[in-house]
Amino acid sequence: MRLYAILIGTIMLLAAASCSDNNEPPIEPDGTSRTVLVYMVATNSLSDNAADDIEEMMQGMAAVDGEGCHLLVYETNYDAEPTLYEITSVNGAGMMTPIKTYSSDINSATVERMSEVISDIRTLAPAESYGLILWSHATGWVRTLESASKLSGQTVVNPADFADDNGQQMSITDLAEAIPDGVFNFIYADACYMGSIEIAYQLRDKADYYIASPTETLSLGMPYDENIPCFFEETPDLVGACQNMYDYYASRASYATIALIDCSMLEQVADLCQQIHATTSVESVDTDQLQCYNRASRHTYFDFLQYTSLLASEQQATELYQLTSQLVPYKAATSKFLSIDIDPDNYSGLSTYVLGTASIANEQYYTTLDWYNKVLN
Repeated sequence: MRLYAILIGTIMLLAAASCSDNNEPPIEPDGTSRTVLVYMVATNSLSDNAADDIEEMMQGMAAVDGEGCHLLVYETNYDAEPTLYEITSVNGAGMMTPIKTYSSDINSATVERMSEVISDIRTLAPAESYGLILWSHATGWVRTLESASKLSGQTVVNPADFADDNGQQMSITDLAEAIPDGVFNFIYADACYMGSIEIAYQLRDKADYYIASPTETLSLGMPYDENIPCFFEETPDLVGACQNMYDYYASRASYATIALIDCSMLEQVADLCQQIHATTSVESVDTDQLQCYNRASRHTYFDFLQYTSLLASEQQATELYQLTSQLVPYKAATSKFLSIDIDPDNYSGLSTYVLGTASIANEQYYTTLDWYNKVLN
């Protein structure tokens, strides 16, 4: 699992002043159609999985037909300095070539390094459109060791919002700081617990589409050999990539959840949720009756649509269902995820947090998220 020691976690970095790159005008492409960056932070318990996924990427890129398609992989691992590679197809086979080496003095789980790498790929492989894949441990937006341990039901040595580089992690707010607005066509989070309405809303200006799982993600991650060609279709086949992810695990009697989020719908959904929370007469909801997505006695991630509709009037609930069907154009889940039963009637593809169910430290951090300040504050 992508959650420490036995399972896997979520990603994120430190904010830095160098994020002024976020406001730079886009670089004119040189005929390149699309550049996809895999931001791979593997200086953690996922290090052994990195080589297998890169091999799959090379297989996938070998099937891509197009001079304007660039697959770049930023990898930090234990056996080398952080390096940006390009994976190309040569005589029908994938080839991986280093194009830039970085100093390890700057941690890869920082705004400074992620911003630098994104700026570099726009210079080294300027494109008409871009995609971003986030690869590492993750724990969603939850931050502290105490709650991360309870999320997994295991003792977690180092929690991570999104990335874990030798024990240093990046928060969701810093992740959003590191990614420039309006650059990426899609962001795919191949990491645990990244499929929450709170994270999607935090990244609403960062991509047209966002793909993530509300549960953990098994350590094999997505099938890169099948999905890389999807990302380089003239119009990225994001539904196909999600379907490949689901089919890969379902066909093996394994476990998976996945959802495609249309970020253009997030503001409209947030407006309605703000209205629902402001007008609800429901004092509390029995969270034991909600679909949950984390395996622990203390549940933190609940189904977004199921929970919010319980707070809504009948008219609001109808509108919420309609908007959510547009917000999430594709979703899939196996009937179980390890010890969690997943009810297809209460699987919206997105999780959400219910106030009062996390530690005090995590709830304090929750109040810094855009979703809280838009919808709940």
